[in-house]
Amino acid sequence: MLGSDGVKGVFAHYMVGGMKDMSRAVADISQAQALGLDAFALNVQHPGADWTLSSLEYLFSAAASSASGPGANDGFKLFFSLDMAASPDPATFGPLLHQYASHPAYYTHLGRPFLSTFRGAAQLSPSAWQSFLSGLPAPPFFVPNFDDWTGAPGTAYTPEFFALFHPAIDGVMGWETAWPHAGVAANNSHNNNNNNNDDDDDDNNDPDPYAQSTTALDDAANLAAARAAAKAYMMPVSSFQSKHIAWDQNWYRRGGLNLPARLAAALVLQPDFVELLTWNDAGEGHYVGNIWPEAITPEAAELVRDYDHAGWQAVVGPFARALKAGGRDPTAVYPAPGMPFEGAFWYRPLLKQAGGSGSDSQGMGKPRGWEDAKDAVNVAVMLPQETAANEVAMEVWSGGSVVASFPVVAGLNMHQVEAIRVGEQAVRLVGADGQVLGRGAGGIQVTDHLGGTGGICNYNYQVVEIVSS
Repeated sequence: MLGSDGVKGVFAHYMVGGMKDMSRAVADISQAQALGLDAFALNVQHPGADWTLSSLEYLFSAAASSASGPGANDGFKLFFSLDMAASPDPATFGPLLHQYASHPAYYTHLGRPFLSTFRGAAQLSPSAWQSFLSGLPAPPFFVPNFDDWTGAPGTAYTPEFFALFHPAIDGVMGWETAWPHAGVAANNSHNNNNNNNDDDDDDNNDPDPYAQSTTALDDAANLAAARAAAKAYMMPVSSFQSKHIAWDQNWYRRGGLNLPARLAAALVLQPDFVELLTWNDAGEGHYVGNIWPEAITPEAAELVRDYDHAGWQAVVGPFARALKAGGRDPTAVYPAPGMPFEGAFWYRPLLKQAGGSGSDSQGMGKPRGWEDAKDAVNVAVMLPQETAANEVAMEVWSGGSVVASFPVVAGLNMHQVEAIRVGEQAVRLVGADGQVLGRGAGGIQVTDHLGGTGGICNYNYQVVEIVSS
């Protein structure tokens, strides 16, 4: 029964782009599998392109090789997410589904090939979707992102929606809930650790701050509506969103502590599936994996150069393991066995005041939504369950000085420190005896002028893993 046994799969949205060779696919799948993810949701925008077809061959071959042995069913899996914004006729994806739906590396649920979308409810009627799906070689377990069903993306799923689409779908996916609402002081950019011993001036004392965050309430409503209709719900999680490519593609959606807060909310809400947005979307900034140069445009390349986000994997991994193990307590998220800690810190190098009202070197001004950004150092660190009180402390350094310190306890610790200064940023974990146990430092220095970020008004994050000293 849906919803009766917790989270059934943890996925990452994967933008299918060009690949130089199979080593790219092997690297991506190996990293994702090591984190505890179950599958990539393959976003296909150009289903007939030669480079799409070759990349899919690499990905499915690499996924098949990830299994423990011949015939094993425990390897990493893949499924398609039809990008209806790019290719609004689902029939164009038909050949791919016919080719791969029975592949041993294709993800299945209840014995049926899993299938999702980005948008699509506004393009096709429920009966047209049903007709398309019935023509596939096997009936898919269909969990689309149809939050555009009224024509406006981000629309809540309601009983009216399920009455319309009931025969065609097996569940629904949220999308816009992955990020805080614009202009709203959302709780999912709060400070919290599991002993409520924060020293910041931005504390959130809500008894359940994760499930009560602004967009998590939207997920809870979607989940309840799906349950009432006996359908599955796939919850999106993401770090932030930033696009700075053209005058009409220039926006920022608040980050801060959104990534760990959304992951924690998933533990509380227990949706059927969780999907990370994204593994490798360079154009919108919310990638946690590799960005291969042959897969992105020159405009996107400018925004991601020297902005490695692999450090976020140290945040995603512990949560993925907790979700798959049936965990429900967001404070009881621990590092991998034998690890003294796992975590990272992140910040935007460009302060909000930079750039004024003028244009940058790309002919664009500040992104829409820049007012929602916070100039801050954000940290999420998990310590083992046996960590004693007052055994470890965290120091946040900005501009060469300690600007905040906190006790660090077993499980999840996350903080947002707004006392950020121009210069280098760093975080240290210090034992009670003064010994530095872990540190993260480096990355692009914080600047208050566009020259410090190559003349580009780039709201991307620097992400730094905290590693053992």
